[in-house]
Amino acid sequence: MLLSLCANSAAVNKPVEEMLEKARKQFYAAIEDQKLVEPTIKLFGRIEQLAPKYAGRTQVYIGALFALKGKHAFLPHTKLKWAKRGLAIMDSGLKKDPNDIEALFIHGTTCYYLPFFFRRGDDARRDFRKIIELMPQQVDTYDLKLIKNVVVFLLENVKLTDDEKTYLHTLFK
Repeated sequence: MLLSLCANSAAVNKPVEEMLEKARKQFYAAIEDQKLVEPTIKLFGRIEQLAPKYAGRTQVYIGALFALKGKHAFLPHTKLKWAKRGLAIMDSGLKKDPNDIEALFIHGTTCYYLPFFFRRGDDARRDFRKIIELMPQQVDTYDLKLIKNVVVFLLENVKLTDDEKTYLHTLFK
């Protein structure tokens, strides 16, 4: 009985991991192609239904996608409405899993790229600091490609101490 439950869990996990990889790719494509925003929101919602352990992470992605609706909107008040809604969803998702490096990265980069009047620069810096703090314990639990993207972004865009830079460089030597 226990063996069949474990096998069943593994069988569900593989398709979910594949869906998550597809959703990530669609997310990055949706940054430039607004037609992908809604299908990607639905895909992350489906992942959350199938794997509640990813609820915080998927909610952060969904919030970022709502914020993207603002990027793609024409009218300024519509842009603001979608951005605020997206931020609220992202914040709620991050509260569900505040130590998820991927969720922190999506939340942090979204806040990083927002215009100054949203006053989310401190949130971005906090997220990036927490990622660096969590990396030693969690680096092996994430896809290597994802970690590389996080590290490259941090090295290229975030003001880091020399020790932080050295540590991030050692991850891929």
